[in-house]
Amino acid sequence: MGGPNGIANRQAKELAARTQYLKKKQEEYKPGAASTTKAGIVQLSSATDSNSEELAATPKAVKAAYDKAVESAGKGLPVGAVIGFPRAITSQEGFLKADGSTFAQATYPDLHRVLGSNKLPNLTRSDIGMTAYFAFDDIPDGWIKYDEIAAKVTQSAYPELYRKLVAQYGSIAAVPKAEDRFVRNAAGGLTVGTQQGDAIRNITGETKYGYDGDTVYDPAAAASSSAIYYPDRKAPDTVNNMSVFSNAANNWRPLVFDASRSVPTADENRPKAIAMVLCIKAQNSLDDVVMWVKAYGKVTNAGVLDAATLAAGLQNKSDKGHTHRAAEINDFAEAVAALTVHQKIGTFDICKLPDGTQIESGTVRIQNHNNNPTARVLTWPLAFVDTPVVVATMSGPEGNVCDIWVTIDNRQSNQSAVHYWLHEPVYNTPDVTVNFVAVGRWK
Repeated sequence: MGGPNGIANRQAKELAARTQYLKKKQEEYKPGAASTTKAGIVQLSSATDSNSEELAATPKAVKAAYDKAVESAGKGLPVGAVIGFPRAITSQEGFLKADGSTFAQATYPDLHRVLGSNKLPNLTRSDIGMTAYFAFDDIPDGWIKYDEIAAKVTQSAYPELYRKLVAQYGSIAAVPKAEDRFVRNAAGGLTVGTQQGDAIRNITGETKYGYDGDTVYDPAAAASSSAIYYPDRKAPDTVNNMSVFSNAANNWRPLVFDASRSVPTADENRPKAIAMVLCIKAQNSLDDVVMWVKAYGKVTNAGVLDAATLAAGLQNKSDKGHTHRAAEINDFAEAVAALTVHQKIGTFDICKLPDGTQIESGTVRIQNHNNNPTARVLTWPLAFVDTPVVVATMSGPEGNVCDIWVTIDNRQSNQSAVHYWLHEPVYNTPDVTVNFVAVGRWK
């Protein structure tokens, strides 16, 4: 029973052997560090500036990154900021066109607070048609020489300038050339385009006249600035038989006219001048840009995923021997694409469906409509990609809107706004509400 192989020692010996075996197998199957190509043990890190592919982010790191993203989003364009988009863009989410139109205060309360009214700035003004002088021959882009209008301005090349000039003069050929003329303001009976010939102010002067040729003449008798004067000389005029005898008593003193004694003279009539190149603005430098106003900021969107919670949840669901990627999650992309997005902008609810349908419903309150025949305009909080189908009904706090109706103007309505009229044949209900429902597409 004793000895190394005895019954008393065999149990302990076999236990030691099994322990040794298990330890060896554990060493053989111990996983190494995880990587992007194999499973293994991964180390956690709370760093937010690491680019390592061997560390896993903790919920603390995800939360810090999320907070920084939210902070950066808050530093974007503020409500009321003006920005330009290419003219080809006809609708831009979160923006209204800066065209001087009005908007509903209830729909865009933040924009109303910033602007101080419900009227958008009008940034559609054009400086086409203005004239300017340049002190150099290299004319800037968008300008042409004024006297080259007839040769260069066509309806296709410069449509807006062409339209304005034809409206004023009837045709491009009728536009007068400046040539060597001086430009003056259209006032005092002068109309735009009137041409005037040259003229000078009246020149006057006087001097004394003597009847006796041998009278002593004082050259200072005429002022030095007088255009008419007697020179300090005299002579007989036998040619015209005005002097019978050639002696001093029959001499004639000439009467001379010289405008240079009174005013500056030259070979042409002109004011004081400096020569420059007269040009006309033919093309606006911002012709291809349309200005828009940031209409609203933060929007409540129940369909947006909480990135921090999602990332932390994915990490907690991951087993210790594998690092999951979004591409490896079954149907993840399809699930995100199938989200139904809901937004609340002012008094309007907006619903975007996965199939591209967009539904907007809301109200516009109108007080004292006075049967105004002018069409009213409602700009959709979120523009459609094409003209939506619109249904409108009337309601009021007192229930007395049975004789008032609303009409939609489909001729002027588009993907960005709806035009409508109110009509009440007998009364003027002081407080009514128009209820709108629009169904269109967002993609």
